[in-house]
Amino acid sequence: MAVTQQLARVTTEYLNLCRQVAEASPDANPQWDPPRADRLDLDWSPESLRRLFQLARVGPAAVSALERSTDGDALIDVSYLDHDDAVGTFGPPPRAIGPDAASEIATTLAAVDWEDAIAALPADGQEAAATLRMSITGDPRLYLTHHFEALRTFYRQAAERRLTVVLWWD
Repeated sequence: MAVTQQLARVTTEYLNLCRQVAEASPDANPQWDPPRADRLDLDWSPESLRRLFQLARVGPAAVSALERSTDGDALIDVSYLDHDDAVGTFGPPPRAIGPDAASEIATTLAAVDWEDAIAALPADGQEAAATLRMSITGDPRLYLTHHFEALRTFYRQAAERRLTVVLWWD
């Protein structure tokens, strides 16, 4: 089974409920089950997107927003989700991005000129993949475009709905 980056949009109330359930549960199970429509599987794209942003020189604010969008913040404690029946125990503990930070990220990612960024890659697909150190068959542009647009949309909707984003590797 491959370990991939996962995100979920949830309300603060839902996170508080999960915390309370975990505290009351004999096995600390938070009963984490966010709606499928509010989840995003970024696969292995975060590191490749970071490399592309650095290569394309999209600017430190955009690089920082991308990193924060996939790394989370330490300001919100979601350690109670680090449970086999919740987010699993692969990789680092889950992290979160609060509604205000999600809004900042959404604004910054929306300002990225994706066409300019992707144009920084070599024209040859295999060379582009090698430049980004990606193990992918074919040209990585479609893969990266799909995942970046999904990430950008995900954060825009989180910001519009004032939701918290929880991140983990599964």
